[in-house]
Amino acid sequence: MDKVLIVDSDSENLKKIENGFKELHHFQLLTAQDGKSAIDLLKKTKASVLITDINLSDMDGIHLLAYMTRNHPSTPCVVMLGPGKPRPWFTDRTGHEDVLYYIEKPFEFGTLASIIFVGLNLKDEGLTLKGMTLKNFLPLMVLSRTTCLMEVTSGAQKKGYLYFDTGVLLDAHYNNTSGDQAAKDMAGWESVGITFSKLPENRKKQKIQTKVLEIAGAIWKEKAIPKPAPRSAAPAPSSAPAPVESKLQTALSRHVGILKTIKGYRGMAILNPEGKILAFDTADPSVNFDLFAKEFNHLFAECSKTVSQKGLNRCTGLTVHTEKAVVVMMASDVYKQGNFKFIGMMSPEGNGFFMQSQLLRVIPQVLGAP
Repeated sequence: MDKVLIVDSDSENLKKIENGFKELHHFQLLTAQDGKSAIDLLKKTKASVLITDINLSDMDGIHLLAYMTRNHPSTPCVVMLGPGKPRPWFTDRTGHEDVLYYIEKPFEFGTLASIIFVGLNLKDEGLTLKGMTLKNFLPLMVLSRTTCLMEVTSGAQKKGYLYFDTGVLLDAHYNNTSGDQAAKDMAGWESVGITFSKLPENRKKQKIQTKVLEIAGAIWKEKAIPKPAPRSAAPAPSSAPAPVESKLQTALSRHVGILKTIKGYRGMAILNPEGKILAFDTADPSVNFDLFAKEFNHLFAECSKTVSQKGLNRCTGLTVHTEKAVVVMMASDVYKQGNFKFIGMMSPEGNGFFMQSQLLRVIPQVLGAP
């Protein structure tokens, strides 16, 4: 079973995460409250994903991540940022950087679970073998305001140095290249191994003009703060209280993370026997289950009727392939979980069989959630 290591000196937050994962049995959870304990644990056992706070009681999280680049380079890592801290958004990707991902506290449990499942899936598919690129790591230097000499290696041939003073990049060099050009070249290095040492006194002169985020090809992505309503604006009348998220929706949001790791995943919905949508999740804004949920529910019923008449027993699942999508439907165990249908949509290249196999694991968890 995969092992996931979470490192956080905030014991209360760590306990909340542990309690949240009690209902998930897809991996074994390991925890540590400081960097040294985490490293000692990593020397004894292999973690498939590492999640660490940027600030630990005995070291900065960047030192633990640097250790990972040298000793476990293909292990996906997640950095937990303090409340209010912006996270980097890499403009040439979509914010997700394979081996290194950023998440801001406080976060929903389902969000962290989804990120972990993505990391496990990327590792299983061999997409993290190239390790971390330096550009993914650079924003951490700004966030942690670190002063140091950073030695960077890439493979057996490349070695370079970056000089930081409280998170400001002063200079860089490798071979016969230095300054801005050296920093920009090194930012693209893959499979980097990072080591920190003391900043030499004679290397504290500012020689680089380009900002670290620009070198990394990133921008700061901050949470949008809602604007206050005008003083003269009166609240809209309401004849009913605000809707409360159903327990089924909460359960789906909690467990849908593993489905989101499936290549081509576009959305998932839970239907009652009449085809009414009780809960849903979408990764593609164009997916609207209201447009076809009842029709597919009817199609499933007709399929069940036909296979039963032909002596093939009860229909438990149905997969439809079209030029635009793959639609997968699975039925719950009526006697154990109630009469529900789960309908998932994937892009045409999606793996319908994998969706079915994951639904077999997720359905009992969603319907069995308190």
